[in-house]
Amino acid sequence: METICEACGYQRKPTDQAPDWQCPSCGKAYAKTSHHSQGSFSGYAQSSVSESGNRLDEVPAYQQQPSDSAYSETEKTSTKYAWVFGAVFGIFVIWGIPILSNPSSASAILLHGDVGFVCIALLAIMGVVVVTRRLSAKVDLNDPMSKFAFFAKFLALFCTVFFVLMAIWLRNQERTEVKIQLNGQRAMADVVRIYTGSCGKRSCSINVEYAFTPTSETSGVSQPIHGYAQLGTSNRPNDPDVVYAKTNQHVPIAYEVDHPQVSALNFNDDVFRIDHGEQYRRTLALFGEIFLGIFLIGLAAGGLSYWLNSGKQPNPD
Repeated sequence: METICEACGYQRKPTDQAPDWQCPSCGKAYAKTSHHSQGSFSGYAQSSVSESGNRLDEVPAYQQQPSDSAYSETEKTSTKYAWVFGAVFGIFVIWGIPILSNPSSASAILLHGDVGFVCIALLAIMGVVVVTRRLSAKVDLNDPMSKFAFFAKFLALFCTVFFVLMAIWLRNQERTEVKIQLNGQRAMADVVRIYTGSCGKRSCSINVEYAFTPTSETSGVSQPIHGYAQLGTSNRPNDPDVVYAKTNQHVPIAYEVDHPQVSALNFNDDVFRIDHGEQYRRTLALFGEIFLGIFLIGLAAGGLSYWLNSGKQPNPD
């Protein structure tokens, strides 16, 4: 089959006197008008030289382009750097900015509130995304069983990670309250501000920032210390604790004598009269049941979907 010029459509004939690399009709080089890959044209130029026996100095020497694997390796490296940069940026946003804006309360920001938990949650979610990407690369989209296996692994990973996060958060709360209970001091703290915290589907948390000065006889600290705690929720605006804090502009607290940066609200003297270890175990068991239920329901729904889709597939004859 003779060469066809993609610029003018002329089909080369054996009797044409023009060089092999040039269209006899329009005079353009086949290399400049061809839409084939550069690697394939390089083979065409070399074969033309070998067949005619003449050296075609006019034809540019095209090189083979890097393969797709080289691009994929570069893309993977860029993705890794992007994840590292995202993790560092997230830590700076969650921890760095609040500390820089109020350096005097850095210890309170790190030891109290939800910023530490949010940072751990952010890193855990990024880890889930990375693992999910690796698992999805092995999924055969034409095999429903392979897709169901991927869904089951992802759901198990999701439930496990978020259950562990909740366990860490509850454990930190329980340890703080136990330390205060064993070596705590009751006090009244001034309300600095009452503000809206994290929001869910039905309500938002009402948080309080308070300040107090520990007694110098017990702690040796004379400067005011700031604390952060959840006061109530927006769906209960008339909660007695919220009303008390707004009306009196102070709240009852308890702090650890040796480390006054560790403190908690102490309405109704709850810090000293509640068994926090037992409360932690009950709450953890409740969350375990919830996440186990989510996993089983999701697994059942995925299995039912797989069974229905398998029944709809035509049988090969």
